[in-house]
Amino acid sequence: MPNPQPGTILGAYCVEGTIGSGSMGEVFRGIDTGLNRRVAIKILSEKHKDSPELRARFVREGRAVAAISHPNVVQVFATGTFDERPYIAMELLDGTDLGSTVEKNGPLDSLSAAHACLDAAHGLAAAARAGLIHRDVKPSNLVRLTDGRVKVTDFGLAKPVDPGAEPALTAMGVVVGTPDYIAPEQARGEQIDERVDIYALGGTLYFLMTGIPPFRTGKPAEDKYLKVVARHLRNPPPDAVQVNPSIDRELADLARTMMGKKPAERPSYEALVNLLGGIVARLDPSAVPMLMSSQRDRSRPFTLPPDNTADDSATVSDGELGVHITPRAFPGWLVFVTLVAIAVFVAGLVVYLRKGDGSPTAGGGTTPPPAPADATAVAVADAAPSAIPAGMLLVKKKDGSSFYVDAQPVRLGAYRQVFAKHEQAGKPDDAVLDVSYTEAKSFALTRGARLLTSDEWDAAAVTSGFVVEDGIFEWVDSPDEKKRTVRHHGKTATRPDQKQKDVTFRTARKP
Repeated sequence: MPNPQPGTILGAYCVEGTIGSGSMGEVFRGIDTGLNRRVAIKILSEKHKDSPELRARFVREGRAVAAISHPNVVQVFATGTFDERPYIAMELLDGTDLGSTVEKNGPLDSLSAAHACLDAAHGLAAAARAGLIHRDVKPSNLVRLTDGRVKVTDFGLAKPVDPGAEPALTAMGVVVGTPDYIAPEQARGEQIDERVDIYALGGTLYFLMTGIPPFRTGKPAEDKYLKVVARHLRNPPPDAVQVNPSIDRELADLARTMMGKKPAERPSYEALVNLLGGIVARLDPSAVPMLMSSQRDRSRPFTLPPDNTADDSATVSDGELGVHITPRAFPGWLVFVTLVAIAVFVAGLVVYLRKGDGSPTAGGGTTPPPAPADATAVAVADAAPSAIPAGMLLVKKKDGSSFYVDAQPVRLGAYRQVFAKHEQAGKPDDAVLDVSYTEAKSFALTRGARLLTSDEWDAAAVTSGFVVEDGIFEWVDSPDEKKRTVRHHGKTATRPDQKQKDVTFRTARKP
């Protein structure tokens, strides 16, 4: 029988149309005829209906997610059967998965990445409390809604932490999951626990910050399945700052810790939530009330074990966080709120100490006076030095808007961190040459930046500290696919989108 057509009734739901398809089934848009709410209906693909293992896995996904009630996990409403194929009726999400978001718009900024990871950590922690391991955490399985929240989806590979009588759908030694985010112990087919999801979330965080999976080289021959898995097993976790220098140092370090080779090296969900909450609070102090409210909502009183024979080694369970602590330990929320308060105090102190016009400078002078009103652009010399990314200038335009720009063209060493195969003689600190417009734009997007527009290049060119290489043009943003624009002092030309031996580029980003 073909897939259900619009108007087909499946239990309490009426099919309205097709949303898409995946490896295991098709997804349809529907409406609950009784409650008048929109739903997504996932049906096992017809080609898999005779596979007992895939049928069992599909049914288990419905049961698994239905057992979780959490704002950061997609909600399942009902399960049923159509044409001897199981289906799952679930919440219809109004949003976009993070994999597609990054592919379309480039890496997320530090605050957005931290918020997304924090939401996902809450959702995965809820799954772990329900006794489930996701086993396939990746950017495409995290959906950011229009209100900014992130929800964990696609529990098709979910597995009980303690299988008990649950039929084993994958034998020991059989690897399941996505190679770009697979934990070493999962890749070896060993016994696993919820910490494989923490590893995969760390790899996902790296992707959100850089735009590339953690162990990819960019060379198709080197990025085959087994080679990527081998790097997960042997190579140390990569540093996102090496690919995207604008990313927050603490957030990049946390991603590396989450990708520890040994499960014991990774943070627990409780520790992860507290660390991410602290980073979000530091990057956006206005988010502190929301974080505190969220933490209170997820906290419940501690209870002693039933036999009341607690001693120094006895443990109690935090009913919401699902972690074990000694009765004498401070509650996680109290530690978190304390850290947030410290972060806000330090941020306020820094702002206070940096106030004041005409304050003495390191050289014994004072901050320069404002530039004339007719200046095309100026470097904002009195801006807090730590607020400007290393190696960049803050440029202010006539209309009052501003942007950051590289002080000098992209260097060869930095370029090779993204495009390792780039063949150019010279030292790492030389300006990169022999790059096409498309390559330059791809590099910029990978670093969470963009190419300058021609107008921005003019504004930046009169800014103190803006370095232009002699005799070398620079790519600027060019909508015309046939004629790409290059700039040099007082010169504008067009070139075909191909490698140019006398053309380099630099990047810009919003402040």
